[in-house]
Amino acid sequence: MDRRALLKALAAAPVAAALPAWPASAPQRLLVLVYLYGGNDGFNTWVPYTDATYYKLRPTIAVPRDAVLKISDRHGFHPSLAPLMPAWRANEVALLQGVGYPEGTQQHYRDSEIAFTADDTAFRDEGWVSRALAKRVTAPCMAFDVLDIRDADPMGPYRGERLPAAQVYWARELLAKRRVQDCDVVTNKPGAQAIASLPPVSRSLKTAFPSDPFGEAMRATVELAAADAAIPVIHVTLNGLDGDKHHSVDCHWKQLDYHGDALRRLAEGLAALRLGLQEIGRWDETLVATYDEFGRSPVENGDLGTHHGLATTHFLMGGRVQGGLHGEAPPVERVHLVGGPAPSTDMRQVWTTVAQRWWNLDAAGLFDRRYVALDLLKT
Repeated sequence: MDRRALLKALAAAPVAAALPAWPASAPQRLLVLVYLYGGNDGFNTWVPYTDATYYKLRPTIAVPRDAVLKISDRHGFHPSLAPLMPAWRANEVALLQGVGYPEGTQQHYRDSEIAFTADDTAFRDEGWVSRALAKRVTAPCMAFDVLDIRDADPMGPYRGERLPAAQVYWARELLAKRRVQDCDVVTNKPGAQAIASLPPVSRSLKTAFPSDPFGEAMRATVELAAADAAIPVIHVTLNGLDGDKHHSVDCHWKQLDYHGDALRRLAEGLAALRLGLQEIGRWDETLVATYDEFGRSPVENGDLGTHHGLATTHFLMGGRVQGGLHGEAPPVERVHLVGGPAPSTDMRQVWTTVAQRWWNLDAAGLFDRRYVALDLLKT
């Protein structure tokens, strides 16, 4: 049995008895999905600073040992992630090592489909969030910035027509106009009706937020969370400042020009999101999860960047998160310019954890098979 087959077999092991359905009277918990558009470089995010092969394969773009924010005796954060250290020290950040989809293709279009539907075995017309929450919520799932790569169906993990969804492309517009209904909004059919009842957002927050588009989206997220506690999911995309994902984390070339800045904007935004949600009293009922379509190759390419890979590293944050290191860091190994080590943790285990232990739902039928939930949340 090869490694990918073994991974699937372990992830699909039987789970305990199904949990009861999400009771309608329960306080709404919020999920904030942060999409690292284009596929983030996990090796320069969670840096293997003691690995000589890392520096050999990345003679130009490797993070210098002295600059790494050392977390363990082998790995540390990129220095641009320093704003996340207060949350890390508070045990409110879980680092998910080696996550991904075993059958990823390392092609943007297909792997984005996989990321949104959480299915690498078939093509689905519904996102994984839609399948999980369909007919369970009436408030719209919201999004800021890019939500999907398909112009004809821009709903990402909200794909389908059974879940109300609405996308406000520019958070700045909502912060200026204060009402979702007054912004340029893309919705599915149920979302068009659901946004009519959304209350206006407030501008009375004391927390300071970054002024870039991602920081504005973090502020808008907090203001929506304060205005309507029934909103179940808010999706935010980290993109280039000019709207080009290649000027963010999709660094095929000149990675030193863009990647560190993208991680800084990510960390500053998430740090402000935490403070803002603490200010409005919703941090303990919010779960923040980063995701993308794939990681990057361990090998630096000829354009001083990195091509597509598989396994990567992501963050889970929140007042109820079991902080610390989870999973197995991807090994640094010489591969072709495109490719990389297979994931050691299937991303569907993360989403199963969200469904079962955050939303208290039975995950049966949500994915291609049963996956084992991870110990990521405090009881």
